[in-house]
Amino acid sequence: MIEFKPATAADLPKIVAIYNETIPTHRATADLQPQTVAQKSAWLAAHNAHFPAWVIQNHHETVGWLTLSAYSDRAAYDQTAEISLYLDQAARGHHVGTAALAFVDHEAPAHGLTTVIARIFGHNQASRHLFQKFGYDHWGHLPAIATLPEGHADLEVYGKHFGI
Repeated sequence: MIEFKPATAADLPKIVAIYNETIPTHRATADLQPQTVAQKSAWLAAHNAHFPAWVIQNHHETVGWLTLSAYSDRAAYDQTAEISLYLDQAARGHHVGTAALAFVDHEAPAHGLTTVIARIFGHNQASRHLFQKFGYDHWGHLPAIATLPEGHADLEVYGKHFGI
């Protein structure tokens, strides 16, 4: 049974472990070096009732995390969030991402958000497909914007409006 629980400082070691697991694949993050709990503490603390963070649990085991982060500190973007979704390698391909985006469809408007954007590497076809399946439209293409060890990578921007 998949559940979403507000993330707390006690969840940071698992959040960081899941995040760090993705770094060597160069598919989900532009970070190139592992992060530490100390480095991610301020990031988690920046999430609040309007821009929340959750851990994703399956049968009471944390298998991922999900955030709706402030897109910008400028006031006109206060109803726009950037989504981040990271899953433990063992949880991928088991519909956890599908459950997460269904959860966001309900939660984004409940938190006063009207727009959610996702930044996804062009070569991450699984994530692009997942967001498209949930009605996120392709809003932008940034060619060769990231320099990864294997070469330059494109960034695709997807977005969805809620209630506007």
